[in-house]
Amino acid sequence: MAPYEVLVICGPAGVGKSSTAYEVAHRLTRAGVSHALLDADELDRVHPAPPGADLARRNLSAMWSNYAALGHTRLILTGVFVDIGRETAWIGEAVPGAKITVVRLTADGRTLSDRVHRREIGSGAEEQLERTMAQVRGIMVNDSADTVVIDTTDMPVTAVAGAVLGLWPVEGPDGREIRAG
Repeated sequence: MAPYEVLVICGPAGVGKSSTAYEVAHRLTRAGVSHALLDADELDRVHPAPPGADLARRNLSAMWSNYAALGHTRLILTGVFVDIGRETAWIGEAVPGAKITVVRLTADGRTLSDRVHRREIGSGAEEQLERTMAQVRGIMVNDSADTVVIDTTDMPVTAVAGAVLGLWPVEGPDGREIRAG
């Protein structure tokens, strides 16, 4: 068994990555399973971005070393991650020895549009929707054979989280596997 496990929840903006990650984390917390949860957007959210700084990998590495020093072995990481092969390479460098499970969430255009417009209430809503649709067009061609895809269209977040946990088996402190419930 790998010393660390990373669950990557990825997909276009508005697909439900954060909501799903929060629900998975809530279930793990409720079951007494230690873990960390990070949104990759926060790893390099600076302006202006320094060219070639590799900031996301460096920050994830620094944060993970702190979490690992506390005894954590599980990380839930969310992000768009259009080119999953390139992304898992730097994630693997930042969390050495980790087994990485990739789950890509998808949804139909209507659902993505509705979710983006609910979330983006300011002047950037239409720009975000354009970026989301561009992400959708570029994502699937870059998925690896190991990427599991879950369509979140018309699925409540509890069902999506249950499906994700079914792909990332985790044992609770009592030795029982945490799944859909």
